[in-house]
Amino acid sequence: MFRLKYYFLCLFTVSLTVTSFSQTVKLTGRVIDGHTEEPLPFTNIYLNGTTTGTTTDLDGYYTLTTERTSDSLTASAIGYEKMSHFIGHAPEITLNFKLNRTNFNLTEVVVIAGENPAHILLREIIKNKPNNDKEKLDFYQFEVYNKLEIDIDEISEEFKQRKFFKPFNFIFENIDSVSEEKPFLPMFLTETLSDFYYRKNPKADKEIIQASKISGVKNESVTQFLGSMYQDIHIYDNWIPVLGKDFISPISNSGLFYYKYFLVDSAFIDGKWCYQINFKPKRKSDNTFIGDFWVNDTSYAIKKISMQVAKDVNINFVEKLSIFQEFSLVNNQYWMLKKDKLIIDFISPDRSPGLIGRKTTSYAHFKINDPGTSNYFQEQGDIIVSEDVFDKSEEFWQEARHEELSANEEAIYAIVDTLKSIPLFKTYVDVITIVVSGYYILGKFELGPYFTTYSNNVVEGHRFRFGARTSNDFSTRWMIGGHIAYGTKDNAFKYGGHTKYFLSKNPRQSVGAKYVNDVNVSSQHKDEFGQDNLFSGAYRRDIPQKLLKIEEKKVFYSREWNFGYSNKITFSNRIIDPYFDFDYITNREGPVPTDTISVINTSEVMLDARFAFQEKFVSGEFERISLGTKYPILHMRYILGMKDVLESQFSYHKLELSVSDNFSINPIGQFHYIISAGKVIGNLPYLLLEVHPGNETHFYSKYAFNNMNQYEFVSDIYATLFINHSFDGFLLNRIPLIRKLKWRSLVAGKAVIGQLRNENLLANDLTVNFTKVPYPVPYAEIGTGIENIFKIFRVDAIWRLTHLDHLPTEPTPQRVSLRLSLQVEF
Repeated sequence: MFRLKYYFLCLFTVSLTVTSFSQTVKLTGRVIDGHTEEPLPFTNIYLNGTTTGTTTDLDGYYTLTTERTSDSLTASAIGYEKMSHFIGHAPEITLNFKLNRTNFNLTEVVVIAGENPAHILLREIIKNKPNNDKEKLDFYQFEVYNKLEIDIDEISEEFKQRKFFKPFNFIFENIDSVSEEKPFLPMFLTETLSDFYYRKNPKADKEIIQASKISGVKNESVTQFLGSMYQDIHIYDNWIPVLGKDFISPISNSGLFYYKYFLVDSAFIDGKWCYQINFKPKRKSDNTFIGDFWVNDTSYAIKKISMQVAKDVNINFVEKLSIFQEFSLVNNQYWMLKKDKLIIDFISPDRSPGLIGRKTTSYAHFKINDPGTSNYFQEQGDIIVSEDVFDKSEEFWQEARHEELSANEEAIYAIVDTLKSIPLFKTYVDVITIVVSGYYILGKFELGPYFTTYSNNVVEGHRFRFGARTSNDFSTRWMIGGHIAYGTKDNAFKYGGHTKYFLSKNPRQSVGAKYVNDVNVSSQHKDEFGQDNLFSGAYRRDIPQKLLKIEEKKVFYSREWNFGYSNKITFSNRIIDPYFDFDYITNREGPVPTDTISVINTSEVMLDARFAFQEKFVSGEFERISLGTKYPILHMRYILGMKDVLESQFSYHKLELSVSDNFSINPIGQFHYIISAGKVIGNLPYLLLEVHPGNETHFYSKYAFNNMNQYEFVSDIYATLFINHSFDGFLLNRIPLIRKLKWRSLVAGKAVIGQLRNENLLANDLTVNFTKVPYPVPYAEIGTGIENIFKIFRVDAIWRLTHLDHLPTEPTPQRVSLRLSLQVEF
C-alpha cells in the first residue's frame, strides 16, 4: 500500500512539472552590446536544450511566444559571449541581454573555386573609399549634438560600506530608483550643441558652439574640448588615432595583412541591402580592433561599424575601448556619419572602483556642397563659443536634443550639484587638484607649487620657498602671484612677483609684468629644469655647480591671430651676477686685460613669432595644454640688446629659427625632431651668447644635451638637431616574454655645431670654466631606451660620441650615462 501511494505521488509530481513546462509564455526583451549599449540585430534567441527560438530585429528587440519547455533563455551572436537568463513562472516575461565581445572562432570552410567573399567585399570597399569619404566634398555643414559622461563604476558593496565612502551612499539610492544598472558614482555630465562647417579648398573647418550644459560647472574651455573635432575618428583612414596611439583601420588598404575577415550575414538596413563582415586580428599585440561592420552592396559604403580594441594591445590604463559609428545616406547620394560613440573603461586597482567615460555624438540637418558654407570662415578662429552658450532653458534642450536623456542622465545633473556641496567630496577634489596642478586652492588664492617648497644647492644650502597666486574665484582675467624664499647657508631672502591680464580671450590677447630677484642655474631665456624644485639639488651629478644671481624686470604683450599664428613682444632688464669665477674683458693692452666686467646688466626687446597650423588646445582660464597639430611648428625669436637703457652695457642682435614636428611612421612608431639655427651679432660676455644647454642631473632632459655639462659649450653662430623615435612596442611586442611587460623601445640622437667669432673668443677667458666651442667637430650624443616600465618610467642609455678629451683639472666628460624620467602615456 505504501509503495502504491508513493507511485501515485511521483506520478502526480511529474504531471505537475510537465504541466508547468507546457504552459505558454511570452518572452520579450532587447539585446545590446554590453559596452557601447548599441542594439545587436539578428542575435539568436533560443530556449536552452531545444530548437525553439527567434532572432532580434534591427533595433535588437525580440518577441518569442512558445510553450515553456526550458527553464532558461539564451542569447548568442558571433563575436560575443553567450548569455542565459532564468525564465520565471509569469505568463509574460521581459528578459534583456547585454553581451560582451570576445574573440571568435568560425569553423574553417574550404572554398574549392574562388576566394573568401569577405575579401572580395573588402577590396570593393577600398576601391570606393574616395567616393564614400566625406572629405571629398567641396562643402558640408551639419548640427552636432555631443554628450559626455564620466562615472566611477564597479563599486562593490564592501567598498560602499567603507567609512570615507558612506557620505555618498545617497547617490546609489537615487540611481537604483531609476535604473537596473550596477552602482556607479557620477562625476561629470555635459551636453553640447554646435554647428560644424567644412571647406575643401583651402581646407578648413569651423565649429560654432551654440549651447552647453555642464553638470553645474560653467567653463568655456571644457566646452571647447568637448567639440566634435577633438574625437574625430575617420573610419576610412588607413590608421585611426586613439589616445595618442595609431590603430590600423579594419578597412585599411593593408587590412588583409592585419585582420581575418568573415562574411556572416546579409539583410536590408534602412532600405539598403547590406552584408555583415566580422573581423579579428591575425597576430597578438598589433594595434588592432575586433568587431564587425555592415557594408552596402552597391556603393560599398560602411553602414555600421562596431569594434573594440583587441585585449593584448600595448596600451596603458585602459581595460576596454569601444567605437561605434553609423552612417546614413543624405540626398540619396552622400554617405554621412549619423552617430558616433566612444566608450572607455579605465583599469582600476584590484577590488577598487574603476572609471568609465562615454561620449556620444550625433549629426543632423546636413547641407552638402552649399557655397554659402564658405561665408562662415570669414570670422576668426576655428572654434567659436556663443555669448549665451550657458543660458539656454530646459525647454530649449528638450527641443534641441537629438535623443532624450535616460532617467539616469536626468538624475545626474542634480546628483553632481549635490556632490559639490559635500565637504568630503571637496576634500577629494582638492587632493586631486594638488597632485595634478601643484597648487592648493584656498578661496580666491592658490598656494604652491608644492614641489618648489624645498630644494638645496651650493649657494643657499637648504632652500625653503613659499609661493601663491590668485585663483579663478578672484578673477578669470587677472592673475597676481609671487614667492619668497630663504637659504640657510647664505642667510638671504629671495623674492619675486608677477601679474597677467587678459585683454580678450577670443582671440587670446594678454599683457603682463614680472619682477624676480633670485638664484638661477642658467642665463638663457630657455631653461627646462630650473634650480627651484625638489629634485634639482638632490639628484645632481657630482660636479661643481655654477649658479647665478639674477635680478630681472620685464613686461610683455601677447596675441593670437588667424590660422595658428601667434606672437609675443617682451621688454626686460636683467642684472646677472655669477657665483663662480667670471670676467669679461672690455679692454686690454697687448695680451694683458686692463678692464673687466664681472656683473652683467642688459636690456632687451624680444619678439617671439610662432606658427602652428590647426593646433588644438585644452584651455584653462589662464593656462592651456596643446593637443598638437598634424603640421610642423615654426618658431622665430629675435632679440635686440639696447645699450644705456636702464644702465645696460651692451648692444647686440640675436636671431633663432626652429622647426619641430611629431608624426607617425606606421606601423613602426612615432618620430619627433627639432631643428634650430641661430646667430648672435655683437661682442658679448659668453653668458649672453648661445650657451648650449647641458644636464647635470640624473634625470633625462628632452631639450638639453644629457652628457654635456652646463656652460661646457658656447657659440655665436650655431645649428642643432634633436631626433627621437619611439617604436611604441613594434619591436618588443615580437618577443613573447617581453611582450607581457608592455615595454616600448626608442632611439634618440642630439648634435650641435657652432662657431665663435675671434672678438668674442678674445674677450671671454673660456679656459677658466673649461668652456669650449663645438667646432670644427660638432658635439654629438646618441641613445637608446626603454619606455613604459611599470607604465610610468623611462630609462635611457646615452653615449657621448665627440669631445672626449679633457684637461687634468677639467671635470671628466660623461661618456656613457643612464638617465631616468617619468612619462605617463597611454
